Amino acid sequence: MMRACRMLPFRLWRGEAGVSSLEVAFVLPVLLTMLFGLAEFGYNLFARSTVEKAAQVGVRFAVTGEGYDTSNRVTLIKDAARPLTQALSGSTGTGVTILVRSYPNGTSAAAKEDNGGDPCQTVEVQVDYSYAPLTPLVGSLLPAQLTVTGRERMVNEPWAICK
Repeated sequence: MMRACRMLPFRLWRGEAGVSSLEVAFVLPVLLTMLFGLAEFGYNLFARSTVEKAAQVGVRFAVTGEGYDTSNRVTLIKDAARPLTQALSGSTGTGVTILVRSYPNGTSAAAKEDNGGDPCQTVEVQVDYSYAPLTPLVGSLLPAQLTVTGRERMVNEPWAICK
């Protein structure tokens, strides 16, 4: 009888019932964090490549000089870049900002905001997208708003005499 009482705690300690539940309890949070982190990273990469492509499309339109004579050049440049950003913000355009600036003598110090520039001047299109993190678990580790920026510069074609 004495021997049986001494063996009972060892049998309970060596039992394997519930071990798989304990393993799941330890591994599941790590796996979920990795999965949500991968989803967050993937969306950030998608957003980054989308705004970069929108800036490229906008500046490629800008260098053609279209709208120069009708004074709606900046609006046309923004309209060229905007369709690509609809994959991010939908038709409302919330969170997306498109800026157009020109550099008359090629330096950053003399930038003119909301200006497509004259022939042979440098034009820049910048697309910014701000969004809240998508996943709750990883999102709590990140800032409340994430901003990705795409920026592209090119020299305007000489559609008229360069100044």
